[in-house]
Amino acid sequence: MEKLKNLWDDKLWFKILVIVVILALSYWFGIIAILLGFILFIYAIVTVIRKYILKKNTRFKVRYILLSFLALTIMGGYGYAQTHPEEMEQSRIRQQETKKAAETKKAEDAKKAAKAKKAEDAKKAAKAKKAEDAKKAAKAKKAEDAKKAEAAKQAEAAKQAEAAKQAEAAKQAEAAKQAEAAKQAEAAKQAEAARQAEAARQAEAARQAEAAKQAEAARQAEAAAQAQAAAQTEQNGNSSGYIRDANGRWHRSNGQFASKKEIAAAGLVW
Repeated sequence: MEKLKNLWDDKLWFKILVIVVILALSYWFGIIAILLGFILFIYAIVTVIRKYILKKNTRFKVRYILLSFLALTIMGGYGYAQTHPEEMEQSRIRQQETKKAAETKKAEDAKKAAKAKKAEDAKKAAKAKKAEDAKKAAKAKKAEDAKKAEAAKQAEAAKQAEAAKQAEAAKQAEAAKQAEAAKQAEAAKQAEAARQAEAARQAEAARQAEAAKQAEAARQAEAAAQAQAAAQTEQNGNSSGYIRDANGRWHRSNGQFASKKEIAAAGLVW
């Protein structure tokens, strides 16, 4: 093993020989080469994690592992295709059949979906038609009910109008009757008022005549009293030295006007 490692490190031809042998084996044993290639790919991922994340030293460089993975995978795939053409054909046929089955299934699914969509659309259309018919029926029923209600309303209005007309006629007749009664009562009231007014006028005339008679008697009595008082005053005035003129004003004996106080003190009437 140590000799092989030394040859690998020291001899270029040994490296080329090893690479050629590995490629030839990969060509003839394609499945194994592809499997090894995937193992190398996994190992490359582990190496990247150890080196760049865990910060640990690695035995091989990542780029060499990835190159080995690509070489084994490509050569193994090409070799397997060249050495097993019937299997590749069968694989191709299987892939085509799988693809065809998938397309058939897809078409069948699309057909089923279209059929289901069509059935759903038909169901929706039927439901919409049913709803529309129900809506039309409800609208027609509503219109019929509105028509009946309008007819009933008009009949009720006509009935109420007739009742109002009859009530108005009865009211007018009652009003006419009451107006006639009021007219007769007013005429009787006016006649009674005229009679009372005539009686009051006659009583007032009699009262005024009596009042005039009493006023005349009182005037005559007042005139007699005034005449008597004037005579008495004149007599008193002459005895006290005061003289009364035609205007009723008192004068002293020297002709000057006398005051009310003087006249009262003299026992005279102003």
